[in-house]
Amino acid sequence: MRRYRFVVCTVIGVTLIFSLFVIGYGLSSGSSNADRPAMPTERWKSIVDRGSGKGGWTFTKKPDGTVTVAGEWTYLNSITCPFTGGSVVISGPSLLFTVTGTATNPSAPSGFQDSPFALEVKGELKDGKGRGTYTITFSASVWPSGSSGAWTATRTEGQGVTE
Repeated sequence: MRRYRFVVCTVIGVTLIFSLFVIGYGLSSGSSNADRPAMPTERWKSIVDRGSGKGGWTFTKKPDGTVTVAGEWTYLNSITCPFTGGSVVISGPSLLFTVTGTATNPSAPSGFQDSPFALEVKGELKDGKGRGTYTITFSASVWPSGSSGAWTATRTEGQGVTE
């Protein structure tokens, strides 16, 4: 009987020590969000065609140097075009991003309120101000084919992505 207790206690003890080791190793070697440096992020607000539309963009610079963009473009003050994960090229002050998504026009007749879109934005961003051109196209047959025009923008928050 004593030998049985000894074996049981030894097995429980070894199991407990092993479990604590595994838990401790996982906590000390795993990376938490607090351990990771924050990625540079900038938020920009734009005005399109002197007020007939607007945009909000968030640029994030990843650890590998790539930049992503997410935001929303409002076309003709009624058509919203949200996007995420667009392709971005920033070289010095030059900017080019291309995004796609689904546009929504709540004032359109039922069944015709949504359309896939593609948006290309070109320009320059420097010292917290920007300007350039855009082209947007819609693919739904009953929607306008799209438009192009000009935008101006101001950085509202962040740093470390653009000049």
